[in-house]
Amino acid sequence: MMEASEIKAKKETVLLHQAIDLTAGRHWKKEGFVVNRLFTNESLFRDFEIGTRKLLLSLWKKSGLAITDDFQLERYHKLASKQELHLAAIEKTKLLSVSQFPVPIKEIEHRISEICKTDLIAKNPFGNQTIFHFRVIRPKSQDNNPLHRDVWLEDYANCINLYIPIAGSNEKSSLTIIPGSHHWPEKNTERTSEGANIEGQKYNVPAVTHIHGEYEILRPNPKVNEVLVFSPYLIHGGAVNLNTDQTRISIELRLWKKNQ
Repeated sequence: MMEASEIKAKKETVLLHQAIDLTAGRHWKKEGFVVNRLFTNESLFRDFEIGTRKLLLSLWKKSGLAITDDFQLERYHKLASKQELHLAAIEKTKLLSVSQFPVPIKEIEHRISEICKTDLIAKNPFGNQTIFHFRVIRPKSQDNNPLHRDVWLEDYANCINLYIPIAGSNEKSSLTIIPGSHHWPEKNTERTSEGANIEGQKYNVPAVTHIHGEYEILRPNPKVNEVLVFSPYLIHGGAVNLNTDQTRISIELRLWKKNQ
């Protein structure tokens, strides 16, 4: 059951049409997303894999989890089955400075700038934050965000989103999106007026409670060394991990146009 007052939107406003659209001019502008190769340099990708694993294990150890150096990342739920352990662990894996990114952040900025054909930087002009997160979704849990638009929180306007799979990300667990929804007027959706509360689980972002008309939910499912690049104006989330015995781990990162 979803709690919090609801907004039944009647506005014709299309939020994207009042913003910097980093999908504009791209062959994927209609859908609002694209899956592409992350690192074209295999050596850099290996550095990324090694650095990501090292960082995650270090952060989890600091949270109190009994992690060994040979631990399989997708088995996280075996150690963090209790909610208090999970909450302590995810506190360590969010709001991380890009200075801790597994490879120099300029490598990501350069690659995503190539994909978007625009010079981008991992720095939010709204408060000048330079951060990324690990998203950790245990199997058949309520760890995932509900369906939402990021830009219902104003500090995520004008950017482009990245979903980078790390472990346990597949056709049953990867992020879900509604293609083309970045061009929907606000009247197409009803949502909570503030962060949703679903069966006691609180979320920062307002949640979709109803969608008017037909729509399709997809899991683009990027593979190893791929990245899902998508508009924050797309409705996305609601990505329940349907795997029975794999935790899904991904990196969440946003970039903005340089000098905007």
